[in-house]
Amino acid sequence: MRHFRLKSLALMGLLAVATAAQADIKVGVILSTTGPAASLGIFEKNAVLLGPTEVAGQKIDYIFFDDGSDSTTAVKTARRLITDDNVDVIIGPTTTPAAMSLIPVVAEGKTPNITQGPTNALVQPVDDERRWVFKTTTNDEHEANPLFAQMHRSHVKRLAFIGFSDSYGDQWEKLTRRYVASPDGPGRGIELVAAERYARPDTSVTSQVLKILSRSPDAVLVAGSGGGAATAVLELRNRGYKKDIYVTLGATFGDFLKLSGKNAEGVYAPFAAVMGVNQVPDSYVAKKGVEHFVALYDGKYGKGTSNIFAAGAWDATKLIEAAAPEALKKAKPGTPEFRAALRDAIENVKDYDGARGRYTMTSQDHAGLDSSALMLGQLKNGHWTLVQP
Repeated sequence: MRHFRLKSLALMGLLAVATAAQADIKVGVILSTTGPAASLGIFEKNAVLLGPTEVAGQKIDYIFFDDGSDSTTAVKTARRLITDDNVDVIIGPTTTPAAMSLIPVVAEGKTPNITQGPTNALVQPVDDERRWVFKTTTNDEHEANPLFAQMHRSHVKRLAFIGFSDSYGDQWEKLTRRYVASPDGPGRGIELVAAERYARPDTSVTSQVLKILSRSPDAVLVAGSGGGAATAVLELRNRGYKKDIYVTLGATFGDFLKLSGKNAEGVYAPFAAVMGVNQVPDSYVAKKGVEHFVALYDGKYGKGTSNIFAAGAWDATKLIEAAAPEALKKAKPGTPEFRAALRDAIENVKDYDGARGRYTMTSQDHAGLDSSALMLGQLKNGHWTLVQP
């Protein structure tokens, strides 16, 4: 009996070693597929579903959770993924508030996070906590530069701002104030005459818009996403505002276009290649990467469905694919050593042409995209059109 037990234990040990050697790479995915940000999160989930399922002979498992567009739920889910599911990396969340809340969680769990939030503060500065956080979205300045350059060309002198009353709006208001205060920057010569805020789910911004109109601005900048951004644009147009409106990248598809309709005609926005890759010159460095994603996504979900949010989520899966082979040389999935090695490998990804642009990560840059990732667009006949310089 003892001999049999020893043999059994030995066999179990061999099986455990084999299982460890073949452990899958586990990717936790926290996205907003319900709630106010669902119009973004659903596209992101669709893109992750197209992500690689194997790398260097190692299977990749995706574990999906919906945070309901709620930061508290996102934090609870991240803790579960780290402690119970023992994931190697987390993609998401969708929104900036949720993404900000996750920073100390992933740092404590020493688990790399490729967030979908757009705000610079998610990855800057790269301190002891943010060294675990990366993002596949452009920085605020990348979005703002083409918008303010157009304002300068249009001789805007009086600018009004209206944005979400959360960390997304906070960052954009700070950036706007910084730009107009700079004597030699893109916002030079522009006065910020009004700054109003509203909650993402708000269905009315009448009081805020009336205050803005009382200041007679030459242009209005709306810092919002999806249907929430449409709320502000609709109120401005319905109140007779006919001058230029500028929106941030989050307002370039989906519910924004459906809800605002013709009222958004002529609105300016940052333009990413994925919004119209056929309009982008061949000299654009990441054009082939964008074309590959658009063909894949539109082929699965329908022509014209590819967008910036899906692109960012897809790029997150591809960065993991690019980094994993190096990490696998140093440790096995499911271990703290592998998570650390994967973090290091993501930080060293160079010249990867993704759906959002060319990524070159460094120890001080965890976004990896530069200003070439965004140009200037304008809504014409219901479609985003690249404004030629």
